[in-house]
Amino acid sequence: MTLDKIVEVCLPHFENTRLGVPKYARFYNAIRDAIESGRLVAGDKLPSEQELSTRLPASLGTLQKALKALADDGIIVRQHGRGTFIRDQAIRYEDIRVFRFLDSGRPLPLTLQGVGIQRLPIEGELAEFFDRDECAVIERLVQVEGEPWTFNAFYLPITLADELLKMAPADFDGFSLHEYLHRSRQLLTARFEHQLCMRHFSSAACQALGIEKTPAPCLQWQVYGYTREGKPATFQRFELHPEHRPIELKTQLER
Repeated sequence: MTLDKIVEVCLPHFENTRLGVPKYARFYNAIRDAIESGRLVAGDKLPSEQELSTRLPASLGTLQKALKALADDGIIVRQHGRGTFIRDQAIRYEDIRVFRFLDSGRPLPLTLQGVGIQRLPIEGELAEFFDRDECAVIERLVQVEGEPWTFNAFYLPITLADELLKMAPADFDGFSLHEYLHRSRQLLTARFEHQLCMRHFSSAACQALGIEKTPAPCLQWQVYGYTREGKPATFQRFELHPEHRPIELKTQLER
């Protein structure tokens, strides 16, 4: 997708007739409408934020806000070192959306913030699950409107994480790990098994959330991901405040 074409798609949304709409929402709506009309299709690459800011009547910060919202809503995907692309809307990737938070049945938007990635030894049931003694672990924070931050640790085999290990914490903001694994490694997580229990916050969660290291209870959500062939793929652990709002479990990838 050339810069001229994307500017052509977006400029009508910045006309005076839309003055009551925030500029970040105008860009968001322009991309969404262009996808619905077929002018943008899966795989189209968006120009950089800097390029867009030179051609559109919107600041760099405004465009960054709009692109984050598009990524959070699954409309675009950011691939480290490659750029930003229109996502295939026919496939829904279960990542942080393995669970959703509801308000009177309405799904609420989530904020996903990267903390970091590291190699860690694993043992016990987790080592048996992956059939190895070491994994890459991506640590992230999740927040739904008005709720405490939730700590997330995402485990995957080292063999699948060579590029991820080079990424900075901020690169994981709004980043779909399951989508990355599908696109770059042809690994599609198709089934999930969930376990819920009450435990204490882990030391990693305490550090990321700024919790004092005295024992503090949390709701721990463990999610085991499997391929369509039934092979172990990923493991996630979410550590939530016990007074967090209700959660909707989802166990099947929707197509």
